[in-house]
Formats: sequence, structure tokens, C-alpha cells
Amino acid sequence: MQFSVLLLSSLATIASSAAIEKRHLSAWPEAIRDYFSSVSDRVYELRSTATTATPTTCDMSSATMPTISGLPPPSEGLSIYHVVVGRGTQNYTCDPAQPSSTPTAIGALATLYNATCLSSMAPGVFSRLTRSAILMPTPRAGKGLFPANALASGHHYFTGSAPTFNLHTELSNFGIDFAKLDTKVPAPSSAALGSDGSKAVPWLKLIVQDPPAGSLPEDSASGVKEIYRVNTAGGSAPTTCEGQPASFQKEYAAEYWFLRE
Repeated sequence: MQFSVLLLSSLATIASSAAIEKRHLSAWPEAIRDYFSSVSDRVYELRSTATTATPTTCDMSSATMPTISGLPPPSEGLSIYHVVVGRGTQNYTCDPAQPSSTPTAIGALATLYNATCLSSMAPGVFSRLTRSAILMPTPRAGKGLFPANALASGHHYFTGSAPTFNLHTELSNFGIDFAKLDTKVPAPSSAALGSDGSKAVPWLKLIVQDPPAGSLPEDSASGVKEIYRVNTAGGSAPTTCEGQPASFQKEYAAEYWFLRE
């Protein structure tokens, strides 16, 4: 199997960024150290196989989406179109007068970072990304997602009750998708915790629905049919509202896989 010189260059850049701070590496969280170790291993593998004749595009037919018991597989005839890492917050409300009540989820806000080629061509590196990203501060606007240096390809928010994935930026346009929940499965016990100790939010299968009334025609141009949220890290609310304000956020990271015909 051939691998992209472009990916090799990208991974080498990531590895070199770690080398600059090598003297501090021992102080980094274990997940960050593990991530850069996997990058180093992958760079070594690619250098032994890549040539200048290697294509600079990624073949998504080799990508494999994570699975978990209880989460239905993609519908027949669908293939992977786009893969991102979401980094942002899950948002909740509480009634201070009822401390024993359960926090109410009111949506999420996240920036989506393009990891499509990374998911296909360096899956071992990609699988460690959410676990690492949740330990680092949320990137400032215009900055790439550390430690992958992935660039933003859109944003995730809610339009009413509909999870919305706006993959339209100044640099690219992968469409805008409005979804609804199909299946929710608890994250595995091994899932990464948030920096505050919050448990990982569930894994999801979402079904794309028609855009709301008043949307522009290009809002549904992607042709995406299903979206999966997997490999989640952090983001869950505490079990009760005890000690919580009326509204609060929990930072999270997750992989989102977009599939179309």
C-alpha cells in the first residue's frame, strides 16, 4: 500500500514541533507523550515507503471507523466522506432549587478540525488524538488543533434541537448537515476523562434530515446521510445538580465521521 508524501511531511512537522520542547516532554501528560511516540513511529514507517511518485491524495477506502457494541453499523451503500475531530463544550443547565435533580443537556459548541487523511493513512496516530486534545487548552480562533496541527473545517452547534455541522469555511466547503439522534451508546469504560475528571459523553449515530425552512440550497449540498460520534473524551455532566450553577459547560473532544452514498 502506498502512502502520501504530503502526509509524511505533515507528520514530520508535528514530530518536529514536539522535538522543540523535548526537554519538557517528560512533564507532559502520558496521553500527549503516547501521541508523539505514535507520530514518530509512523514517520519512520512512511520514510521507508514514500517516494516522490506517491499520490498526494488519501484513499478513504482503507479507513476504518471505530465500533462499539450496541451502535448500529452504517447503512448499506454509504462510504466515508469526511472525518473531523470536534473540540469544544457540552452545555448543561440546572435548577439551583433542586440540587438532587439531573443536569439537562442543552446542546454543544465545538470547532471541527479536518482529520480525513490522517484517519485513513495514520490510524494509529489518529486514534490517540481525542485523548490528547482533551488535555490541551481549546485552540484559539484560526489556530490548528494541537497536537495534530489539524486545520478547522467547520463548526458544530445546535439549530433548535437539531445537531448542526457547518463544514463551510473560507478555505473549504463540505456542506452543512442538520441531524437527529438515531442511537446513543455509553462510551466504553476505557474512554478518556476530561481534564476536570468528567466522563466521556456517549457514542452516537445521527441521521441527517432535511434543512430547516429558510435554509439555502447549498446547506444540504454535501449529500451526507449519517454521522457518527465516536472515540469521545470528557464532556459528561455530574450525576446531580448539587453544587452546580444554573448553566455550565464541560469540555470534550470527539471524532465525527460523515458518510454519504
